[in-house]
Amino acid sequence: MKIKTLTITLLTGLLTLGSTYAFAQTTQTEHENKTEQQEAKDKKKADKQRLDDSNDLRRDTKADARVAKANAKEAKRIDKEAAYAAKHAKRADKMEAKAQRNRADADKQAKKAAKATTKSENN
Repeated sequence: MKIKTLTITLLTGLLTLGSTYAFAQTTQTEHENKTEQQEAKDKKKADKQRLDDSNDLRRDTKADARVAKANAKEAKRIDKEAAYAAKHAKRADKMEAKAQRNRADADKQAKKAAKATTKSENN
């Protein structure tokens, strides 16, 4: 009877030890699975956030590009107007110089005419 009790106790102890080890492995594996699933969810969430951020950045960049294009177009228009105004100012300056020369020539001719008139009156 002692052997039977001892054998039953020994077998019960071995089964308990074996099941504890298997249970510990199962618990650890389940915990690892939960951790891996959580990490996968976190990674998926982070990837989605990065994708959303990159989409927002792309939209903002496109908007900035449109604004920059409009500003460049306006600057080009202003530059053309400035060049046109400079061209007209240069032309006006030349015409003014020509007008001054003509006035000077007219003054000289008027003086000559006055001298000629004076001379003819004296004769």
